[in-house]
Amino acid sequence: MKYPAILTVLIVVLMSISGCATVPPPQWNMSLEAAEAEYAQFLKGGTASISGQAFLTQQNGGVVKAAGRTVTLDPATSIGDEWWGKAGKFWVHRGLTPPSQGFNKARRTTTADADGKFKFQDISAGRYYVRTEVTWEIGGYNPTQGGLVGQVVEVKDTQNKEVILNAYPQ
Repeated sequence: MKYPAILTVLIVVLMSISGCATVPPPQWNMSLEAAEAEYAQFLKGGTASISGQAFLTQQNGGVVKAAGRTVTLDPATSIGDEWWGKAGKFWVHRGLTPPSQGFNKARRTTTADADGKFKFQDISAGRYYVRTEVTWEIGGYNPTQGGLVGQVVEVKDTQNKEVILNAYPQ
């Protein structure tokens, strides 16, 4: 007869502990010289540009824009691909970057205007991860809604690629 009471206490303790659990940061692969060398083409600049708008549509039809949010542009190199898969598209790790000098030097940022519009100019041709966050608050219950929006974008020399960031990263 004591077992059900002990079991109940154990379940309550486990549930309270799991509510406090944190997600550990990703473990990064060691950067190889060859992987760091992939950033050379992105550091010299170019003739392409990527512009767009970031927003999310709420269930009631309201639109929330990324006004004033930082928009990041990261080359889709082997290190960039690892970052995207382990941290770049996850809210909990949104501020993490890999321990790579090339990644940090090649990252470009801008701030979205009042309409959530942004532009990156004079960039090299290639594949990039474009990302920002769109959030809003609802008082009392689950105060922060929304999250990250982003996608992979490929741009060619002299091209101005227009993108709409309105979905959670895949």
